[in-house]
Amino acid sequence: MILNGTEKSALLLMSIGADQAGEILKNLTPFEVQEILTSMVNIKRVSTEKLNETLHECYNLAIKNNPFNFNNSDNYLVDMLNKALGEKKGNSLLQEALDLRNAKICIKALNYMNPEKLAFLLDQEHSQIITTILIYLDRNHSAKVLSFLSNQKRAEIILKITEFHGIEESSLVELTKVIENLLKNKKLLLSEKGGIKTAARILNSMKIKDEKETIKKISMFNKELSNNIINEMFSFENILDLDNNHIRIVIENIEKEKLYIALQNTSSSIREKFFKNMSETESNKLSLILEKKSYISDIAIKNEQKLILIMIKSIIDKGYFSLKNLREYYA
Repeated sequence: MILNGTEKSALLLMSIGADQAGEILKNLTPFEVQEILTSMVNIKRVSTEKLNETLHECYNLAIKNNPFNFNNSDNYLVDMLNKALGEKKGNSLLQEALDLRNAKICIKALNYMNPEKLAFLLDQEHSQIITTILIYLDRNHSAKVLSFLSNQKRAEIILKITEFHGIEESSLVELTKVIENLLKNKKLLLSEKGGIKTAARILNSMKIKDEKETIKKISMFNKELSNNIINEMFSFENILDLDNNHIRIVIENIEKEKLYIALQNTSSSIREKFFKNMSETESNKLSLILEKKSYISDIAIKNEQKLILIMIKSIIDKGYFSLKNLREYYA
């Protein structure tokens, strides 16, 4: 599989997280954004090898264009350590440092692996290996992975994290092998997410004004693609990924009738997301109401769900919401 420059850029943005990707897109022209988003949508499956190749190419370009790195190379370090400590000791010390660096880089690649699957693969490993990996993963991702382990395993890992003082040299080889196996077991990266879902998440992380302009430009080039992206952006399933603080603000400010309508025909996971952010009395009352047969139309349900998502978008952007903010959204 040969990728062109635009496809490589799309793959990079799909790998660094929605927040960072959104910030980068704000600095591009509408045409450039449309080109990259089109590539994102078309990228369905990418092997781990191709992803690593692309990321290494981007890394090398960054290093090449950074004047600070003139003397910050492996060859420079070899020369420096050999002169200071002798060839044998210098090479040994450098190799240890490089192995540790490479292990950390590989661990970061696990941030893009489904947390439930990663937990399943890690569950059979030694607790010290799991501890090391979770320490160097993104904090939020570590928390998600930990949540899929048993109560006993979680307690054991947390205890070891409090006692962690670094990676021992004897454990480094084993750690590297474990990470390599985990990456191999990932097989095809991004195969579950799909291009439109990733593009929608990145757009959701942008400011409302920038998001609206981008959607309009995409619509000019490809109306069907624009509609598909908007549908994904307003998928109520995205509620599951949101911070509980945002859910609580919505509950405090939305009419209970609207919330009742929005939760019709939703999964137990989505309902539980709201229930656990209410008082026990409120959640029990709403749960009983939702158990009764409803004749509310699908259109009405979708409209109230969209209202909640727009409210949350406004809260994330501004820290609060107002009717004015709601009216300006896709007006």
